[in-house]
Amino acid sequence: MGIDALSPVAPARIRCLLLPSGKITRSRFLTFVERLQQESTVRLGDVSPNTKSQRNMFSPLAFPTGLAIYDMTTVNPPSSHLALAPFELYREPLIVIGIADGPNILHGEDGDALDSVNSHGNSTLQGSSRGSIDRVRRLRDHFPRALVHQRLIFDCDSGTSSPPPDVILVPSLARSKTTTMKTVMCDLTALLLVEMTSYAKSLQALLIIETPKSLQDQRYSSDYIYTSNSQLDGIPRPESRISQSPKSRSSSPVTDVRHSIPSPMTVAASDDVDERRTSRPPSNGYKTPPIASDHINGVSEAQQSSGDKERLRRLSRDRVAIQGFGSGSVGERARNKAKGRKGVVLGSLYLLAGRWPDALRELIESATVARSLSDHVWHAKALDYILVCLLVCAWAGMDFEIPQICYPLGDKTSPGLGKTSKHNSLNSIPDLTPLKSPNAANRHVSLQNLCTLLPDLVNNILHLYVRAATFTADQLPQISYSESAIRFAKLLTVIENAHGSLDDQGLQLVVLNVDTNAKITTIPSQLASFPTKAEIAGVLLKALPNSATETSLDANDRVHILVGIASVLSKLGYHRKKAFIMRELVIILLPALIQSRKDSAAELGVHPAASISSYELTGNNKGFEEVLGTLHDSASGIQSFLNLMCKVYGVVVSEQTGILSGTSALTDTDHKDGTDIKSINPDSLQSVVGCIIEDARTRSFGDLSLKVNVLRLCINVCEALPDLSGVLHFSGDLLKTAASGLAVGPESRDGSPALSIEDQARLLSNISRTVGAARKLNISNADAEYWDDFLIRDIEITHTSTLKSPSPRKMRQLGDGLALGSDSMVSPFIYNPFGTKSDPATIEPLLVVGEEAAFSVLCQNLFDSDLDIEWIRLDTLEGSIDAAAKDLMIGPYRIQVIELLGVPTIAGLLRITGCIVKVKGCRERRFPIFKSPWKSTGETKFKRVGLALAVMRTEHPTSSESEAAHSHQDIVSRGPVFTTLDINVTGPQPNVVFKKTSLLQSAIMLLEGETRRFTITLRNISNTTPVDILSLSFSDPASSILKSSLSNKDRSPQELYEIELASHKRETLKWRREDSGAEIKIAPNEDLLLDIEVVGKLGLTQGSIHIDYGYLGVDKTEVKDECFTRQISFSFTITVNPSIDLVRNDFLPFTGDFAWLNQKKKSGSNESAHSTPPDRRSRAVSRLTLKPENRFQSLLERLGLGNQGSDHFLLLLDFHNSWPKPLSISVQVREKTTPQEPSPLDLWKRAYTAHEVLQPGQTSRLVLLLPRIFLPNPYAPIPSLNSTTKRQFIHSSSTALDNETERTAREAFWLREEILKLMRASWTEDATGRTGQIELRTLRLNPRMVDAIKLEEMGIDLAITADSISEPDTESIHPVTQLARSSFRVPVGAFLTLSATITNRLQTPIYPLIRLQPSLRNQQYNIALDLGRKFAFNGLMQQALPLLRPGESKEVQLGVVFLVTGEFEIRASVEEVRIWKDRAAATKDDRGGDASDLGMARLLERTERRAWQAREPCVVHVVGDG
Repeated sequence: MGIDALSPVAPARIRCLLLPSGKITRSRFLTFVERLQQESTVRLGDVSPNTKSQRNMFSPLAFPTGLAIYDMTTVNPPSSHLALAPFELYREPLIVIGIADGPNILHGEDGDALDSVNSHGNSTLQGSSRGSIDRVRRLRDHFPRALVHQRLIFDCDSGTSSPPPDVILVPSLARSKTTTMKTVMCDLTALLLVEMTSYAKSLQALLIIETPKSLQDQRYSSDYIYTSNSQLDGIPRPESRISQSPKSRSSSPVTDVRHSIPSPMTVAASDDVDERRTSRPPSNGYKTPPIASDHINGVSEAQQSSGDKERLRRLSRDRVAIQGFGSGSVGERARNKAKGRKGVVLGSLYLLAGRWPDALRELIESATVARSLSDHVWHAKALDYILVCLLVCAWAGMDFEIPQICYPLGDKTSPGLGKTSKHNSLNSIPDLTPLKSPNAANRHVSLQNLCTLLPDLVNNILHLYVRAATFTADQLPQISYSESAIRFAKLLTVIENAHGSLDDQGLQLVVLNVDTNAKITTIPSQLASFPTKAEIAGVLLKALPNSATETSLDANDRVHILVGIASVLSKLGYHRKKAFIMRELVIILLPALIQSRKDSAAELGVHPAASISSYELTGNNKGFEEVLGTLHDSASGIQSFLNLMCKVYGVVVSEQTGILSGTSALTDTDHKDGTDIKSINPDSLQSVVGCIIEDARTRSFGDLSLKVNVLRLCINVCEALPDLSGVLHFSGDLLKTAASGLAVGPESRDGSPALSIEDQARLLSNISRTVGAARKLNISNADAEYWDDFLIRDIEITHTSTLKSPSPRKMRQLGDGLALGSDSMVSPFIYNPFGTKSDPATIEPLLVVGEEAAFSVLCQNLFDSDLDIEWIRLDTLEGSIDAAAKDLMIGPYRIQVIELLGVPTIAGLLRITGCIVKVKGCRERRFPIFKSPWKSTGETKFKRVGLALAVMRTEHPTSSESEAAHSHQDIVSRGPVFTTLDINVTGPQPNVVFKKTSLLQSAIMLLEGETRRFTITLRNISNTTPVDILSLSFSDPASSILKSSLSNKDRSPQELYEIELASHKRETLKWRREDSGAEIKIAPNEDLLLDIEVVGKLGLTQGSIHIDYGYLGVDKTEVKDECFTRQISFSFTITVNPSIDLVRNDFLPFTGDFAWLNQKKKSGSNESAHSTPPDRRSRAVSRLTLKPENRFQSLLERLGLGNQGSDHFLLLLDFHNSWPKPLSISVQVREKTTPQEPSPLDLWKRAYTAHEVLQPGQTSRLVLLLPRIFLPNPYAPIPSLNSTTKRQFIHSSSTALDNETERTAREAFWLREEILKLMRASWTEDATGRTGQIELRTLRLNPRMVDAIKLEEMGIDLAITADSISEPDTESIHPVTQLARSSFRVPVGAFLTLSATITNRLQTPIYPLIRLQPSLRNQQYNIALDLGRKFAFNGLMQQALPLLRPGESKEVQLGVVFLVTGEFEIRASVEEVRIWKDRAAATKDDRGGDASDLGMARLLERTERRAWQAREPCVVHVVGDG
């Protein structure tokens, strides 16, 4: 922020006037000013003191921690402000600096001729010394009341040892050090402090200092006020000139300075300012403060001149005092009053010099004297200066004590003073210590005490000013009183905004006007006695001049006061009061501006009463252009000021455009260069909607007639400036404020504006004339803002080209021979509240580049005048189209259709967002499409009234999510909804036709399962456009029926899986490509051969081939979303006859003895066969021996020798030949896949094949041997092959099915899938060589078949072995003989070992418990278990085993003895003792069905303890000795 002229600490700032000196551009002058302003604070410790003791009254050594604060200004104060010195010395500039441009001086462009050039050829400044001295002398002549006159030459890098006197050389920024400018300011401060000494001594020589008077009370002219005699009361005015500078620094460019006693001050301009601007002629006398006498007996009221000195002396000799002598005499009172006033001025000098302790001392003493003598004005001013001293001390981080003189009553002590402060003397000077001292805690207490005292102190000061005007002849000028009230109110406002406290942040704002924008983390307690905002506003409004004092102020002072009041009201939040003050300010400005307009009109030779927009600038417009250029910056500030006032009154203010804002007209590249127009253009779609909502909210409050009056006042001000842009801006705002703001519909009643027809016509005519005047002045972008945002209501396509339009297709749909939509991914959720809703709107017809299309634009005009449209064109956010029209007119108060013809020029998405319209007299702007009627609904519940309705509401605190939802809901429910017209545009497309096909009469005949091929030839008949994208899709009645079956929700998951497999994974029609990875292209006038494969299925009667083709022009990988293709179709007839059918199937268990025998033969262990008796061996072999011609001979010999184990089952398949010719069938069965055999082709090579020839109508059975199957997770969910039919929960549709039935169905499904993976079948017609595949998916399983197929989860194997310890008499007994895998022959009475091996095939560990149960074979249950004297065992028949991990096996042994001969049977069972805690997680589905099942597999998982039985019992044949 800049320096505030009405700052609470303004009396502590040294005003420094910066003026251009010589030839210098505005930009460089402002740059140099900014460099000086950056060093506006100078520490006294850095300033070199003067070596002469008689000039060290303000020596910086007395208070090195003090600060000199500068107010760098480029504007000379008005005469009314200068008249207040020395009462308010801070108002006049004490330092005048002429800023010169060094390069201009070096090149001789400054007017100072260079007299010499050094030996190196470089220019020096020695030749320009005389010119610089003359310019400094002119500054001194024009500003004689200033104490220091210096000329600063910036960017002067030329080396010199002796610059001219009163000239400081400042190097360029590149060659400057960090302390360069600080050194310059320190040198200037040193000069000022020296000159202050002479000025202070001249003040002490005065008899008395008169209180400044208001204009109507001044008895002397303004010229006489600012001049004085060279001598006063015989006291000489010495003028001293110091030849040597203060103690120099090595980096200081100052070599010679001049110090002088202040001379009579004259308000004048700089040497480069016109002489007409000087308000006072220069005086040749010495510089002295203005003097006057007070209205007391014995003292004359007239000013004394130098010629009347002797006469005054004679009168003094003849004068006799009436009241005697002593302290109470009139003379003594006059001398004390003069002493007190001099002390106040001297204290202000100390305050300016940064000597704050000395300032406090002088001010406290002077305030005490002024209070005792009832000198109310000077008493109040002393208190004012004391308050400023305390504030700057607090800002500098010093501890201070509030002087007792500041309290309203002399005996009143500071609250809490005795408890917290160490200062005991009531009248002593406050102890100012640095912040780092141990008294730093007292600073906080002192600040709090100051905040507590401040309201009473402010009231006391203002009361003293009022009391002086009431009871004495001293009446303070209104400008001084008003500024004091404003400064005090501003200070109170800063404290009130900080919740009644004054911290470092507030002090920065008060002293330097720097807002740190730091948030208050802790809210201090509000002082109970601190004024409220209303009370502060009451203090502020005392600054308003009343009718009696209003005449004493000129227009500049009244504007100055009103601006200060409005600024403080804004900080208090009283915007309505601020608007009232601003309106009064405009009323004051308007007469002055009108007078200025008259003067300008007189210079231009036009009638003074003519409006600026009606000037006829035929040829003499050069001067007028200069006037407009001069007022450019002021007009910009005036417009911002008027806009702020209009917003408070509820005026619909549009965005600033035109001359001042620099907003250029829209071009075709606004949204095509990659720049986001929403962030830089106010005409973006979201911005327009937001403005409509804001305008509707603004219209809802305030009085319309008052708004109209304010806007007319703004128009008058802009016409008086003259400001053409402001006239257009506020004329448009007036029309916009009076507009209804409606998007009318069929049910709308009245949407006309709240202006008469004559006023509408007058405003439109005024806009037209103003625009015409701007055109004649070559002013660009001088246009008004159109007042109706609902100009465009709808845009539609009326007709497109007669050519066939391409269709949009997704790139994933254009697969090689895949049906459309087969790979499209959809969400598995039936309802997803967080998903993106699809737009149900239909896509408009596709446009092609270069083909013309017609559009209908619906326009709205609710005003009672014709609307002239210079031109209109479609606005697109994406794509490009040339659609425009010129010179159109819309009738009054109607909705009219405009036809536009356009041709798209760029392929891609064409998104039409509205139109860009240029209305006559208005700027071109973007208008969105508002298709639906809209009207502001207003507030249903009022929580705020007045101005708060126009402010964006902030409801109770909510989260960011709810706030965003509320904002979106507010826009949807209350704001208008803009629409867009999306049209797809594609480039030139080729034209492809069918040339020929290999099918005769477009028909084909097949057998069921047979595959045949035919060809189709395509030709591109286009002459220029090739085909670079080609995709085939197929359709047939069978696939359509299958797809329709998928919609039946009553089907079971098994049925849905079969339907999806038949329709999506086993296509009837395919496109066979030899080079599947190559791109397909058809050049113009070229052919392409397509190879189509047909698979015979029953029910297939007709097929269609759909060929999508198009031209992309780029690689397919670059197209991310969709493309546009044309489509041709080819249909043909299909006849499918039945061939081989699978009519029945069965599954039977198969013994494992064959595998055991093969394993035994392989190991070479044939001892049991040799030891077998002949009779028994013949019976055993007879069961296993196969005839040589048996076709299972080779198969049975291989059982148990591979990796498939010894458990198998039989599969019986019955095939029927429905073809009238013999067909041979082949069924292949392969082994199960293992991790060591990843290639399926190798498995089919080693598969065994069963062959059979079926005659016509014959049914034959094939017997196949397959390994038993183990399922790790038999209850896994049944997957869905088509992603479009995935559902959230897959379960059997029948409610009668329980979980057990569901388990059985799922287990049968997965077993069937595993079986189908191990086998395949085909048929062959030997006569013709035709082949085909036999459909095996008709296999069906029941629970009995499932038991024959599946392999148990827990393997239990029993075996009998001889005991290792045998008695000697048992050696002759035959040993244990194994007859089969689970059959043994043992001698009676032998010690044997029964071994039970348990194998865990599950994926989870178990805690097993094994039970062994021997019994007699082939006996009744009660007899079979009676083993008391027949069987003996050593151990436990039931025992718990340790944890059995997945894939682990454990063996349990038990010593047994069979006591009698016969056949025994031993059965075994395993029971789960304890359930494994993580069983469900371990049985996780590995088939990818968890996501679709959503927990059903976990529901079907068995949670109870399980038990398993051995599939085969151990049969023991016990034989005797014989």
